[in-house]
Amino acid sequence: MGTVWMGSVRMRLMAGALAGLLASCTGDPLPPADTQAAYAEIVAEEDARGEAGLDRVHAHLESDDPGVRGKAVRALGRLEDAEQVGRIEGMLDDPDPGVRIAAAGAMAQSVYGRDPGDALPALAGRVGSETDPAVLGALAVHLGRLVFESSAQREEAGEAIADVARMVGEDDGGLAARLGLARGIEAFARGGGAEGSLPVGLVDAATELSTTAPTAADSPAAARVRRLATAALIHTNQLTADHATALFQDEDRGVRRQVMIWATRNGTDAGAMIRTGLRDPEPQVRVEAIRAYDRWIRPGTEGCPGILAAVGDPDPHVAATALGLAAEPCPERELELQRQVLATLVREEEGEGWRTQARALYAVAGIAPDRAGEEIRRFARHANPFVRAWAARAAGRAGEVEVLEGLSGDEDPNVREAALQGLGVVVVGGGMDHYLAALASEDPQLVMNATRLLLEHAAGKTSVSALLAPLARFTAARRETERDVRVALLEGIGEVGGFSSDDLTPYLTDFDPVVADLAAALLTESTGMVHEAAPERLPRTPPPDAARIATLAGSRVVLHMAGLGEIVIQLRPDLAATNADRFARLAHEGYFDGLTFHRVVPNFVIQGGSPHANEYMGDGPYSRDEISDHPHWRGTVGLSTRGRDTGDAQIFINLVDNVRLDFNYTIYGEVVEGMEIVDAVQEGGVIERAEVVAR
Repeated sequence: MGTVWMGSVRMRLMAGALAGLLASCTGDPLPPADTQAAYAEIVAEEDARGEAGLDRVHAHLESDDPGVRGKAVRALGRLEDAEQVGRIEGMLDDPDPGVRIAAAGAMAQSVYGRDPGDALPALAGRVGSETDPAVLGALAVHLGRLVFESSAQREEAGEAIADVARMVGEDDGGLAARLGLARGIEAFARGGGAEGSLPVGLVDAATELSTTAPTAADSPAAARVRRLATAALIHTNQLTADHATALFQDEDRGVRRQVMIWATRNGTDAGAMIRTGLRDPEPQVRVEAIRAYDRWIRPGTEGCPGILAAVGDPDPHVAATALGLAAEPCPERELELQRQVLATLVREEEGEGWRTQARALYAVAGIAPDRAGEEIRRFARHANPFVRAWAARAAGRAGEVEVLEGLSGDEDPNVREAALQGLGVVVVGGGMDHYLAALASEDPQLVMNATRLLLEHAAGKTSVSALLAPLARFTAARRETERDVRVALLEGIGEVGGFSSDDLTPYLTDFDPVVADLAAALLTESTGMVHEAAPERLPRTPPPDAARIATLAGSRVVLHMAGLGEIVIQLRPDLAATNADRFARLAHEGYFDGLTFHRVVPNFVIQGGSPHANEYMGDGPYSRDEISDHPHWRGTVGLSTRGRDTGDAQIFINLVDNVRLDFNYTIYGEVVEGMEIVDAVQEGGVIERAEVVAR
């Protein structure tokens, strides 16, 4: 070990001397000594995805500062280019543990979603010579999250992770090795698919990790180890009933939540545990318990009382989960009780209780559509667009065509979209005029769904000009983040047919290469002649400079939530400089003021920051992903995307530890105050004001 490290140091010194000689001959500047300046250079080349070269990134791999070396090797991994594996591999021998951790992450990220190739033996081969607990943990993480193309690869990775388990010692300060090992085993188990299983050695390791005892210094880490290890056993159906019963006594709500997930999947004999879960003091556990109850107890002799009782739970997430389940009919003997409970909720006084009322209305529309019409019409006149959208969904379930037709012209695009969805089910092709009218909207999601409905129900009656017009309008806006609607329109044009070459030729030089490629494919198919795309990209947003990064590192964004309080988010430019910069800039400009959290998923995330309160409307330019090793722990703030490098400034906040999002979604902040406010946010929660403050 020592010999390898010293050799690496000598090589780095020699490389530095050579770099100095070359600089004196060519006039190229040496890497700056200032860490923030070096990081800014790395960020700039990384954000350009190599289009501006990687000279500075490569130079900073030789920095005397291990923090700079770590960020430089991380940048290579973020390219997600397997050609970088060889260069990254050398950094696994770096004398600094932090750099070796970054290199392990970069190695796995460089082959993200693909055959791991040489990355697998490089990571596995490092295990036997590594002695640092944190690095061992990182090796386990990144071995476990690879995508395996063969059983031999999976076996090789499993054996290496088992080697890490055998090497974990008593000197695991802060539980770094155990936490990494638990993350790695959980990812390995989750990635195995329906037929996947854990080797015996990893089952034993996970079982032992699931009992990791907390201490005063590392209680949060110990709890996370237990949660992850329990989840790994659940993924592969290797958690026994006896072990689950023991774990359900754990003091940590996250562990008990995992046991309820096990009960949801395997609850035939877990009735008593599920009923206990319904009374758990923690809402996260009760959410999973009501789901388990719905699957295993509701179909039996007990029926729906547990679900109907939970609609009155004081926690909004539990109540919302129960109301969603109450949308399906109870057994015949309880159906009238169910109708009465839901009807009472619908008729509650209007006010902040609209969320319960609206969901209850939707449930009534499904189980007693003949009784819902009057209330649907009342809710369709509500001042709140979120309520009107629920009324449209209820109208679709109840077949209230008149209400749907009225709401299809609503001023709010989400209400219109919900109404069109209902018309598509109730009147099928009879909604063509409403679908065509929606194409004039400026809302991407509404136009996408109108296009889909036209193609499903009236493709033969649709004129290609009806789709060409909105395509031209969205294109003229020159917003990268409106790619999805333009692709949907182009695909619709291809399906309807009847377009001329002149109609699509301008899109060969579109600013979006995805659109340009699709236009070329359509023209090639229609003319029989090869057409080549030649996209003319929009200029990219300049990345933050060193001074800006330093400012961001000392800044927080405070979201003042209407009627609730403050959510304080610490920016993490060290994880994601360009996205932290954009978030802070837009907050300072007032972009988020008055916007909402339009999506609230219990035990998952809250998502918001869209000007139209939907998935497809955000700030104009795309931002690029900045994937880090930081887990999606509860309270981390991430970037909502629709594929790689498609950030539009919408944010999400993790309500629980969501490790399945790791290595796929950017984290650029974390809630440091006000997590109880995050928990209280419900659908339509309003951001009164966002401000940037120095910490």
